[in-house]
Amino acid sequence: MNIQIKELSDDLFLTTAKMITELMNYHRKLNNAPREYWQTDEESQETLREWIEEGSVYNVFLDDEPVGFFYVRFGGQDVAWLEDLFILEQYRNKGIGRYAMQKLDELMIEKNVVAIFVDIIPRNTGAIKLYKELGFDHLNLIQLRKNYDKRLDKEEDVEVLGFNFKKY
Repeated sequence: MNIQIKELSDDLFLTTAKMITELMNYHRKLNNAPREYWQTDEESQETLREWIEEGSVYNVFLDDEPVGFFYVRFGGQDVAWLEDLFILEQYRNKGIGRYAMQKLDELMIEKNVVAIFVDIIPRNTGAIKLYKELGFDHLNLIQLRKNYDKRLDKEEDVEVLGFNFKKY
């Protein structure tokens, strides 16, 4: 499987904004939000502009086709926040997100990131399961953490929502 991640280019701005609309409205659907709160493509374009100012957006490619994206913010003390990972619905459950996450892991290590955090809405148990399998195994508030520097790993476990995490 030829999976690559590349920082967002101008020619993929609108394509990525449409993916943001799909992502946001997937969350609205999970929470049974009224349609008036669903996101439009125009709002997603504004969201993407803000993301570019505050962090980095990487497109996920299968061969040469964009099939998803990551939004990552970098902070002090060599940590990062995985704000969003999105794969188009027709490409889900094929391992693409897992391969893309491996590429992101390589990038984070290259950038000397020692830990990455991710927030997940509680109703998205599929995301909780996926991130747990991808190595996010430290409970830090309601945020999941994945350590790249293994010296930061902890030993004490805690069960939350049927999943075992390292208590941080």
